[in-house]
Amino acid sequence: MNNVDDLYNNIWKKIEAFKEKYGNKATINNFEQDILDSKNPWLCCWFARYIEGSNKKALEQVVIDGKEPRLCYKFARDVNGADIKALEQAVIESKDAHWCFWFAYDIEGADIEKLEQAVIESKHLAYCCDFAEGVKGADIEKLKQVVVESKKPGYCYEFASNMRFRNVNIDDLKQVIIESKDPRCCYLFASYAGGSNKKELEQIVIESKDPEYCYKFAKDVYGADKKALEQVVIESRDPEWCYEFARYIEGSNKKALQQIVIESKNLEWCYKFARDVEGANKKALQRIVIESKNLEYCYLFARDVEGADKKTLSNLVIQFSKSYELSEEQLNFVEIKQKILSLKNNN
Repeated sequence: MNNVDDLYNNIWKKIEAFKEKYGNKATINNFEQDILDSKNPWLCCWFARYIEGSNKKALEQVVIDGKEPRLCYKFARDVNGADIKALEQAVIESKDAHWCFWFAYDIEGADIEKLEQAVIESKHLAYCCDFAEGVKGADIEKLKQVVVESKKPGYCYEFASNMRFRNVNIDDLKQVIIESKDPRCCYLFASYAGGSNKKELEQIVIESKDPEYCYKFAKDVYGADKKALEQVVIESRDPEWCYEFARYIEGSNKKALQQIVIESKNLEWCYKFARDVEGANKKALQRIVIESKNLEYCYLFARDVEGADKKTLSNLVIQFSKSYELSEEQLNFVEIKQKILSLKNNN
C-alpha cells in the first residue's frame, strides 16, 4: 500500500471512529462539506457508502468527475440510489476494458450492448473472451469475430474453450490455430476446446517435431495416433520426454524409449526411468549411474530403485563420500553402511 492509500485509510478510520461515537448526522455536519471540497473521489465514495443520510448525489458527482472507472463501478455496486447510467457512461468513456467488463457483469440495469462495444473497441482480447463467457446477453458471435480477426491462436483457443459447453460454432477459431502451426495451441484446442475432427491439429503437432506436445497430445487427446506421436519423441532423442512417454502412455515402445535414455547418459532420467517405468532394464540403467561415479545418483539409485545392486552402489557412495559435502540423509546412509561393513569384517 502506498503513502496516498495510507493517508486515505488513516482519514477514513478517524471518520469512522467519530461516527461510532457521535452518529451519522454529526459526522455529516462536521465532515461532509470538507470531503466534497477536497474533490477526493475515494473519500466521497466511502462517505456515500457508509454514512447514512449523506448527500449521495453531490458525492457521486465528485466520483464521476474524478474519471476513475474503478470508483464509478464501486459506487454503482455499493451505494443505494446511485445513478447507474451516469456512472456507466463515465466507465465507458474511460475506455478501460477491465471495468467495462465488470460493470456489465455485476451491475443490475447496465447497458450490455454499450459496454460490450467499449470492450470491442479496446481490442483487449482477454476481455472479449471474458465478456462472451461471463456476461448474460453478450453478443457472442460479434465478440468471436474480433478474436478471429486478431489471428492470435492463444486467444482463439481461450474463446473456444470458454464456449465448449455452449452451442457455438468454433470452426473459424480452429482454422486460425491450424494456420498458426503453433503446437501448443493445437494441443490445447484438441484437448480442451472440444470438436470432433482433431486429425488436422494432430498433424500440425507431429510436423512441429516438438516432443513435449507430441507426448501431451498422446496423453490427453482421445483417439490420438500414439505411434506417430511416439516416433517424433524417439527421433527427438530427448531423454525427458522419452521417459514421460514410456511412463504414462499405454502401449508405448518402452525398449526404444529406454535406449534413448541410456544413450543420453543423463543420470536424472536414467535413475527416474529405472525407478518409475514398469519393465525397465534396471541393470543397463544402473550401469550408466555406476560408470558416472556420481555420488548423488549412486545414492538415489540404491535408495529408491527396487532390485538395484545396493552393495556395489553403497560401496561407491562410501568410497567417494570423503570427496563430497553430503546431506544429513546421505551421511546417515554412509554411516549405517560403514557400521554394517565393520560388523561383517569383525566376524
